[in-house]
Amino acid sequence: MRTLFGFGMAVALAAGANGQDKKAEKLDGSWLIVGMEKGGEKLPDEFFKKAPEKERTVRIAGDKMIAMKGDKEDAIAVKFDPTKTPMQMTATETKPGGKGETTVGIYKVEGDTLTICMVESDKEADRPKEFKTGKDSKAMILVLKRQK
Repeated sequence: MRTLFGFGMAVALAAGANGQDKKAEKLDGSWLIVGMEKGGEKLPDEFFKKAPEKERTVRIAGDKMIAMKGDKEDAIAVKFDPTKTPMQMTATETKPGGKGETTVGIYKVEGDTLTICMVESDKEADRPKEFKTGKDSKAMILVLKRQK
């Protein structure tokens, strides 16, 4: 998943949508990464302004999240569970050789903003409980805006 967003962010999106839940269906579409926080520190806005919009765009389509890696689409499997509080997501990327890399997280949607807090892990106990990172935390927060 380290290549999911094309410009080398160490990102692992964990989310699950089966296309049958109305809340999950609302996530379908294109989203632009506009913010990121790791280790309790927000990345400067200039970081996002320098990266091409194409490389900061994520498309959610049912049970897939798709980003551009160069000129090639890079898709990962996702599952969103809007029945949990906070809502949960799990993402799995299959690496060359068939090995999977899993990320567990939580998400929230406020208007046209999608906020994801995630940890690269396949252990339920590692799933974030709140939208927060800290100096010794493995959690990462992504803020995305819906593209129209």
